[in-house]
Amino acid sequence: MMSKNNKFWGLMMLILLGWISPAFSQQDLRSFIVDANSGRALKHITIKVVDHKDSTISKLGLTDSTGLIVFNQVQKGDYKLQVHAVGYVDTLIHFSIPTGKFPAFPGTVYLRPDRGIQLKEVVIKDDGPAVGMKGDTIEYNATKFKTKDNAVVEDLLRKLPGVNIDKTGTIKAQGEVVQRVLVDGKEFFGSDPSVATRNLPADMIQKVQVLDKNSDMAEFTGVADGKQMKTINLITKKNRKRGYFGNLNGGLGDASRYEAGLNVNSFVNEAQMSLILKGNNVNKSGFSATELIKLLTQNPEMFNSLPPSALSELMKMKSVKIEGSSEALAEMARPSGLTDTKYGGLNFNNDWSDRFKLRSSYFFNDNQTEDRFDNSRQYLLLQSPYNYLQSGTKTDHTNNKRIDLSADVKLSKRSSIKISPRVNLSNSDRNSGNTFSSVSIGADPIPINDGTQLFKSKSRNNMVSGNTLFRHRLTKAGRTLVFEMTPEYFQSKGNYLNQSTNNLYGENRKTTENTDQQTLSTGDIYNLNNNLVYTEPLSSRYLLQAGQQFYYSHGKYLRRVNNKNALNGNYDDSVAALSDHFTSDRIEYNSKLSVSGNYRKFNYTVGAGFKQSQVRGNSQLRNYQVDQHYRAFLPSAYATYKMTASEKLVLNYAMETNMPSVSNLQPIEDNIDPLFTRKGNPDLEQEKNQRLSLVFNSFQLGSGNSVYASFNLNWFNQQITDHTLTDAATGKQLIIPVNVRGNYRYGLNMGKTIRLDANGSSLTAEVNGAYSKSSLMNDNLLNNIKTLSVSPELSVNYYLGNKVSLSGRGSASWNTRKFSRLTGLPAENWLLSYSLESIVILPFKMSLEGSIDGFSTPGLSKGYNTSVMVLNSGLNKEIGKQFSIKAEARDLLNRNQSVSRITGNGYIEDKRNNALGRYFQLSAVYKFRHFPKSNKK
Repeated sequence: MMSKNNKFWGLMMLILLGWISPAFSQQDLRSFIVDANSGRALKHITIKVVDHKDSTISKLGLTDSTGLIVFNQVQKGDYKLQVHAVGYVDTLIHFSIPTGKFPAFPGTVYLRPDRGIQLKEVVIKDDGPAVGMKGDTIEYNATKFKTKDNAVVEDLLRKLPGVNIDKTGTIKAQGEVVQRVLVDGKEFFGSDPSVATRNLPADMIQKVQVLDKNSDMAEFTGVADGKQMKTINLITKKNRKRGYFGNLNGGLGDASRYEAGLNVNSFVNEAQMSLILKGNNVNKSGFSATELIKLLTQNPEMFNSLPPSALSELMKMKSVKIEGSSEALAEMARPSGLTDTKYGGLNFNNDWSDRFKLRSSYFFNDNQTEDRFDNSRQYLLLQSPYNYLQSGTKTDHTNNKRIDLSADVKLSKRSSIKISPRVNLSNSDRNSGNTFSSVSIGADPIPINDGTQLFKSKSRNNMVSGNTLFRHRLTKAGRTLVFEMTPEYFQSKGNYLNQSTNNLYGENRKTTENTDQQTLSTGDIYNLNNNLVYTEPLSSRYLLQAGQQFYYSHGKYLRRVNNKNALNGNYDDSVAALSDHFTSDRIEYNSKLSVSGNYRKFNYTVGAGFKQSQVRGNSQLRNYQVDQHYRAFLPSAYATYKMTASEKLVLNYAMETNMPSVSNLQPIEDNIDPLFTRKGNPDLEQEKNQRLSLVFNSFQLGSGNSVYASFNLNWFNQQITDHTLTDAATGKQLIIPVNVRGNYRYGLNMGKTIRLDANGSSLTAEVNGAYSKSSLMNDNLLNNIKTLSVSPELSVNYYLGNKVSLSGRGSASWNTRKFSRLTGLPAENWLLSYSLESIVILPFKMSLEGSIDGFSTPGLSKGYNTSVMVLNSGLNKEIGKQFSIKAEARDLLNRNQSVSRITGNGYIEDKRNNALGRYFQLSAVYKFRHFPKSNKK
């Protein structure tokens, strides 16, 4: 007789076999769909698994953004895999589960481009919806949104629901910053989105696509790395791809105002060529003047290796630590005042074949700016808060040239290499003169200092880099090897002349300090960044990825400070205490292991890295050394959950570290501005922060309505901030970087777009909120600042038939601060802004344009609170099909002002600059088009 134990184990075995048997009869299928020639992953391709006997559909799906298709729990049997993609030959593959009559399910499917189909030319009436969706891509029908005559793409984007463009030209889509703009899937003048949006004519665009583009690494390996970029892809009209088109424009106004430009584009099949030559003195920029700054902030290693003089010159600010996102830095560095701009370039892209693709561009810009400024700076000093007032003029002449190249070559069916060299050359000539004074805050202000400063500088900053990306698919499906190497060279040279007189009112007596000093600074930095990544499929659902990154930087910095010699008038009286000859070596090793998986609608990547860093420096002149070692464990996670075809939730988490910059480690004084002297701290620890984001997007296919929301958290386990030591009697400051802990920033963005009618009219409501804590050290006392900001915004685009379009935007930004120690500074301020724009189509091929832009700044310093309303109007007349003339009036009420507020280390500064006022202008535009008809039958 069977014992009770045997009966028990027998029963458990039967149950276990009952569970296991279906599992053996089912299988999860996983395959990558790629272009047979280029090896490029093909997304949103329709895949069917049909029964081999009766051709009934067993499974149906679309490839994701990495070209991956997964079918879960496919029963045992014989099947046919059907793949259909526009532009490719239909593919049919027989397979069996398990392998038997037919081979196993393929791990990779290669589709061959179909070059044999020629379609006759037809005219299609565009009756499609204003907004639609393809996979994860939102697609706007550009023809449904009315823009003014001779509008550029930026004017079109302002009309699109869910898309917002601020005063700096920064584009946001569904609440996220757009980092790249493509034209028919190709880069346009490198990575600066503004060049495409501010120069391409809006009437050449058929569709605008908004998508999250994966990195080159993620697209090839199939392992998402969380480095997605919000991207806009401009799809040109089909009839613009068989010839050339463009426009020539010129305009003259009173007060010597002018605008002129030439834009020529030739799009023939896969070849694109564009020429831009433009100039104006009405503060219109067709590019992002801070492209170099954005580039540097995307590469922290390069940014941290810059010499102090190069940083201060790039940021147009002296002896003040600048921190923040690349967008915030760009806002602080953008030109103010009146600017005469000349810019242009040549862009050429072509896919000669699927084996060779070229992207290339050359771009230059030349700016001359005249600026009159009045600044009111309020210092958050705990024991002796005071106001620092500054007034003066400055002229800037900057010149920048950049070359971007990229060649993608397919070496074999499984291997490819992409080489991307880049050159950026910048020169700057700056002259400024100002008066300043500092007074204590209180009922009876006491003078602290005053004086004058004349500052002249000539600087040159050159950068050369070259990225090489080698990609190889091994025999086993999903197994890949990627090697990336990026050498970089940065050179800076600066000549700075500082002539100042400082009157110091300490201890009830006046003392005067005169400075006449020249600083010569050079920096040469060599970087090498290598990354090796291997990906191994563990099963149809899981991928394992191992990576090893190595970074090395060698820098040589020379700083020579000389006083003017009273005997011979030359600057040859060396100041040893302020001079230095410093060399540094920075090494980083980062080992990382990640696992990527998917289950139905859920995709994820989790990983962890171990990073070891070392900084060594030696001063040959001052005889000091820097030797710091850092280690960090860096977990990361990225996940997407696609609730429906049009609803998605994305989570992104990473811990990051950043070594101190060279300028922060050098224990020498930088007195380019004698009132604000900086000195490095060789004992600094690295910065460490945790970054978390949660993004939700929902798009209703029927109505075109959308909802988006995002939550962002930055938690600084350790951060570098400035410790300001102030001489209360004279107002002179010594600024030393120190480490603080526990700073954070929470951000919340929510928005909803509603389609109002079938004409494309829409309403968008959005609210942004942020709560942050920052720490400042002043005179050995810590002051924690907690800031709450709320910014609601409402925008509407409304179309009255085909003759009238109205656009309006309004926003309010409220900021309030609490200090752990009293400072006497204002606790809150408001910024209100609004804009209205109308376009009316008149008889006789005429159109009338009008706009109102306004803002109000309550809560700023005394004398800086203001309300501004700028009224503009224009009348446009078409003459034939190619000519048009326009008469316009800008700022009719002559009330334009430039007022802004920035927050620096330990202070809040309100700024007023001279602004472009009222002017009248008459301009003409000649449009040329040549699109030969196809002779193909």
